[in-house]
Amino acid sequence: MNADPITVNIESGRVFGAAAHERLALAMLRLAVFVMTPIRLYGFSYVCRLVRKLLPSRRKMVFELAPDARMLTDYCDAYWSVLLMPGFPYEPENLSLMKNCRDIPYGFIDGGANHGLWSIRMSGEAGGRKPVVAVEAASDTFARLELNNALNGNRFVALNRAIGAVSGVPVKIYGAKHEARSTVAPDAAAKPILDTVTIALDDIAQSAAFAGVTKFIVKLDVEGVEIDAMTAATQLRSGDALFVYEDHGSDRAHETTRHVMEQLGMRVFWLGRDGGAREITDVRQMDAIKQSRRFGYDFAASASAFWINHLLSITGARADTAQPIAA
Repeated sequence: MNADPITVNIESGRVFGAAAHERLALAMLRLAVFVMTPIRLYGFSYVCRLVRKLLPSRRKMVFELAPDARMLTDYCDAYWSVLLMPGFPYEPENLSLMKNCRDIPYGFIDGGANHGLWSIRMSGEAGGRKPVVAVEAASDTFARLELNNALNGNRFVALNRAIGAVSGVPVKIYGAKHEARSTVAPDAAAKPILDTVTIALDDIAQSAAFAGVTKFIVKLDVEGVEIDAMTAATQLRSGDALFVYEDHGSDRAHETTRHVMEQLGMRVFWLGRDGGAREITDVRQMDAIKQSRRFGYDFAASASAFWINHLLSITGARADTAQPIAA
């Protein structure tokens, strides 16, 4: 880095080390997040680009996620700048799950780690200092992930691989935005921008980073490869593993969750935004949950009695007494 980064505390919103024009830029984006949150931040990326053009800077930003957790991003990053608003509920479902599972000894697989926010959190004090393997396919994004690992004391393992059904298969990567890279071509005319090789979830779970670990949480943000990845993870599914995956609002047939329930025989829970969890007993329940076609929705799935009972305990029920919720 050419200069010390601007530092922003995500809880207090305090900004450290910014010049006057940079401070103005961040204040404008913070206001934009506040104003645009009711419309699910539609158009926020355009605002970020405009502010970055009007008030440019070559410096990076570091978000203080917790006293021992810091994440480096680009100045006015169109994805991560939502964190400028104090207490912004970024993936509140996953944050709630992290808090509810903090005292459980498990290994965390961060599939589609991006800049490493969840790897940083889960390997830190707030997450219970879990052993973590972060997997990021795009080499340019992976370089930022490595910087963030170093920024946090190299406390997790970072792999430049793409999650896949089997390991060692060369694949192409599509997508210009770092938060939306995929090994699945969006259309026939799409051109790949990078390439990498795959790694299977079971192989990650058997790596040295997880020596002695018997329980896992696997976060999958892999843009269309969720079904293949979970289907191939036979050893994880037969053990004590909890899969946290995205079912996108644009899929009105809910194919990922349907496959997880009907083909893989796992029980599925919607993590919700209120700190609780509800079991999905019929995919038709997803219609009411997935209200926007523009966003992904987080769900948790497992065949493990341990994880199922833990999720049910959040709702006040148990595996042998739980009743389906109304469709």
